[in-house]
Amino acid sequence: MSLPRLRIKKREQQRLRDGHLWVYSNEIDTAHTPLKSISGHLVHLEDYRGQPLGTASFNANALICARLLSDQLLERLTVEFFQQRIQQALDLRQQCFNQPFYRLVYGEGDHLSGLVIDRFDQHLVAQISTQAIEAARAELIQALQNIFGTAISIVFKNDGKGRQIEGLASYVETIGTAVDNLAVIENGVSFSAPLDGQKTGWFYDHRGGRQWLNQIAAGKTVLDLFSYIGGWGVQAAAHGARAVTCIDVSAKAGEYVNINAQNNQLSQVSFIEADVFEWLKQPHNERYDVVVLDPPALIQKRRDFEQGRQAYFKLNETALSLVQDGGILVSASCSLHLHRDELIKIIQQVARRQNKHVQLIHEAHPLADHPQLLAMSESAYLKCLMLRVTCSTLPAGAA
Repeated sequence: MSLPRLRIKKREQQRLRDGHLWVYSNEIDTAHTPLKSISGHLVHLEDYRGQPLGTASFNANALICARLLSDQLLERLTVEFFQQRIQQALDLRQQCFNQPFYRLVYGEGDHLSGLVIDRFDQHLVAQISTQAIEAARAELIQALQNIFGTAISIVFKNDGKGRQIEGLASYVETIGTAVDNLAVIENGVSFSAPLDGQKTGWFYDHRGGRQWLNQIAAGKTVLDLFSYIGGWGVQAAAHGARAVTCIDVSAKAGEYVNINAQNNQLSQVSFIEADVFEWLKQPHNERYDVVVLDPPALIQKRRDFEQGRQAYFKLNETALSLVQDGGILVSASCSLHLHRDELIKIIQQVARRQNKHVQLIHEAHPLADHPQLLAMSESAYLKCLMLRVTCSTLPAGAA
């Protein structure tokens, strides 16, 4: 029995033909294919003339109601389908990285919308966010075992907010050897990451930014805000930073900052357990050579933009004030709805309020384990700006 058909309105399919993978509910020709009449989690997409576009995951209740998985008309997601896609993803990573620590599958970037997998050597941590991938979990497991062997452990850390939109239950389950901590090596520094920590336990997307900071860290004082387990701060210390202060609201994150500092024999790392927003409101006399501002996504939905922008403004304003004259501010945002130009505008505004100059000296991007489809700007969610901060010689208000 063939899958249900989902027809795109006239002129709406061009984005898909250009390489985009998402279909929004208002782009569906509901006269021919009513959303509520379609059952199941896979559909065959077709253009306004009824010509096939491919196979997509489907959810009638989501704004993004379909996500293209293949330009072929598949009847189901097979072991062979997953194995081919994952092997292609693995080949890219093995060309670009000499150690088995990376994002193995990056959703749309690897033509596997609804699936993210991070690799920690012999441990894989997967997050599924669509009904279609969840329904084919057995095939996914078999494909991973075919590629990596049955000794590999696969942790399904399916507790993200995206699953609620899809009507999927939250759970964490391990196939194979269970572990509490994940070993990570990044930029030559060893870390222990908690499996029950944030996301998959680690943030591989900032590898390139941390690598850049490591090159200039020697002898500097570093303030790592929203530090999590010390990805920025501990690495900077391992590359010669004189003193590093990590701040995060999570006590567990603090435990791992200390563990990772001790394991790398770094006595110059300290941790403060505090809400960064509240901590920044307090008066601070100390100034730092480097301030890293890497908050969680503060704009989850488009309607939250104004409130989130104000939060980014306040954070950058205070962080900038803590940078030593001639020092570096690393300002990052993982909010899809805060565009790069808007972040730059915020930083420029707060700099002028403080009568300071900022120079953009480097811009970091995720590396090859986060490939970006050229037709999908949405996958370029991460902004990471490295800025030199100097005191202005102009009187306040002059420009």
